[in-house]
Amino acid sequence: MKARNRSRAARRGALVLGALLVLSSCGVDAGKRDAASVRTQDGVVGSNVDDTTTTAPTTTVPPPPPEVNIEGSDGSELNDVIGNAITDLEDFWTDAYPEAYGEPYEPLSGGLFAIDSTTDPNGIPCASSPDINDLLDNAFYCPPADAVVWDQERFMPDLADRYGSFTVAVVIAHEWGHAIQDRARFDEASVTTELQADCFAGAWVQHVDDGDSERFSVTTDELDEALAGVLSLRDAPGGVADDPSAHGSGFDRVGAFQDGFQDGVTRCAEFTDGDPAPYEFPFSDDDEKATGGDLHLSGPAGDEGIIELTFPSLDAFWTDTFPTVSGGDDWDPLGEPVAFTPDDPPTCGGDPVKGYLLFVCIPDRFVGFESEQTIPDVYDQGGDFAVATLFATQYGLDAVEQLGTADDEVTATLQGDCFAGAWSAALLPPNPPEDYLLSLSPGDLDEGVAVLLSFRSEGDRERQGPGFDRVKASRAGVLKGAEACTEIG
Repeated sequence: MKARNRSRAARRGALVLGALLVLSSCGVDAGKRDAASVRTQDGVVGSNVDDTTTTAPTTTVPPPPPEVNIEGSDGSELNDVIGNAITDLEDFWTDAYPEAYGEPYEPLSGGLFAIDSTTDPNGIPCASSPDINDLLDNAFYCPPADAVVWDQERFMPDLADRYGSFTVAVVIAHEWGHAIQDRARFDEASVTTELQADCFAGAWVQHVDDGDSERFSVTTDELDEALAGVLSLRDAPGGVADDPSAHGSGFDRVGAFQDGFQDGVTRCAEFTDGDPAPYEFPFSDDDEKATGGDLHLSGPAGDEGIIELTFPSLDAFWTDTFPTVSGGDDWDPLGEPVAFTPDDPPTCGGDPVKGYLLFVCIPDRFVGFESEQTIPDVYDQGGDFAVATLFATQYGLDAVEQLGTADDEVTATLQGDCFAGAWSAALLPPNPPEDYLLSLSPGDLDEGVAVLLSFRSEGDRERQGPGFDRVKASRAGVLKGAEACTEIG
């Protein structure tokens, strides 16, 4: 992120100095102003520290695939997953292609190729080099040959290790999307082409999630992992959408995948240049590029970090925005945030807050955050806007409480995440309001998506719903603004 007006931030004061911490998963509860928190105490809404775990990637092991000829296959279980995905994709597109394009589907004719460092590239479609290493670390569709190729040695196993083997099936569904484009004679910019393939992959996953696949089922954990896998294949921050090799930012790619999951292949078939509009923009200067767009975590007056700048930015945003979404009521502002350590928790409503990493205290009007490890870890792992997004979700929850628009935790969480997305959109360059103090840098929206997928405990997940839905809600705020958030649920 970029600081827009540090002198104004200094006048507001350094709201919080101090470091904070993160485990790889945590989340956000939703409480009521006048009711006890589900987890701990009256008036506390936040992330619970108990039972915080990192969900291990799941493994999808369907039955052995039917007769699918994969040239060069090493016979691995992962290639069995891929073989089943291919068979299911052929069945799916036999029905879906006529629905989208009004023509029969033509099955893939050029073959399937699993490659590794021992493969002779002379027999591989679209091999433009005698060095097999030029084809590894990738999966691709070769239009002239109507063939699909993937690296079975590094690329696919690495994806499975990090994001679960169902994510490997999603990558194959993306490549099948390119085969669909070849049949439909789709001819748009590179970024649109890649986003449409993501959308087609999402439509196939919807088919699986609906129970219409004979070979796959998918859990909410696997959906979250697949979304994280799609996010990981983004363009590097600072790329631009009109680059002839652009694939899209993480925010763009996740969004296209979710469009397909929600609206199916007919929506994907409508993609054209500018629809959906990509959110990719370059670094504004060499200094921003050198830092990757990250401000300091915390700093003194005159050189404030993301902690000091986020809270006054949120105050200014909600002062402007709340009357619009409330029908004219003014925002009841929160007080200064409170950084704390596990052995010295603050009080909320007269009682010590125990078991929370991040929360908003409704009666005493402040956001509290664990400052010894949690936020520094979030910052180190996810960047400055991951930290800012977490704080924004707490302000969003407080707004939900003030508005009274949610009757349950899941709805409150999603509306709060949506409001966090609306604040994010208000910071988009080139000219966010000066009193919002911040301007987004390339990659910031991706950081926001990533932290919503990862920051919560298993208990939080059960109460708040899957990360997939939280990301969808946040995107709604970015794309449609705060007015759309109260309609969620």
